[in-house]
Amino acid sequence: MKARWLIVPLGLALLISANGFSAAESGDKKEFKATCPVSGRPAVETSSVELKDGSLVYFCCDNCPAAYEKSPKKFTMMVNAQLLQTGQIVQVACPITGKPVNKKTTFESGEMKVGMCCKNCLAKVNKADDDAKLKLLFSEAAMKKGFTHQTKCPVSGKDIDPAHFVTYQKEKVYFCCPNCPGAFEKDPTKFVAKLPQFKKTGDKAK
Repeated sequence: MKARWLIVPLGLALLISANGFSAAESGDKKEFKATCPVSGRPAVETSSVELKDGSLVYFCCDNCPAAYEKSPKKFTMMVNAQLLQTGQIVQVACPITGKPVNKKTTFESGEMKVGMCCKNCLAKVNKADDDAKLKLLFSEAAMKKGFTHQTKCPVSGKDIDPAHFVTYQKEKVYFCCPNCPGAFEKDPTKFVAKLPQFKKTGDKAK
């Protein structure tokens, strides 16, 4: 499938956070904007599929969910891009190397911004064709290196800051500030249920 994601504006501005990227915060509710992973057209809130990890995938019409569920793996990268677009995942590192993001090396397409660790990674993305860009930024390997489904601190409930994390059972757990990791480490089992890293995931809906 020819990638449409990187030539169609994603619609939801993504702003630079301390070390990565996340959806813009505002006191006002923002207009819903997302791109259907099947058609590449604007998605609507009334047509969606829930994944096993609780994430929602949005579509442009009632026909696209059936096409998605028939072959979900075919649309994995487009779904991952939409999850970033809708703020259901947060960037925490370079999707190519897994190293910290350098705010001066940012790939931009339309209103989408994805941070890289260095000029070499940025050049690699810029030189790639649309399908290759999608793979570099939103493949499963890229997701594991550069993004997390954990958007909230398990201790405070506030937005995470990728600079503050601990590793628990081989998974990174992120926090909002330097004070919360200590509370987590004293009794991890108290907070694990809040963390998507420790929930079973899958491609198909519940």
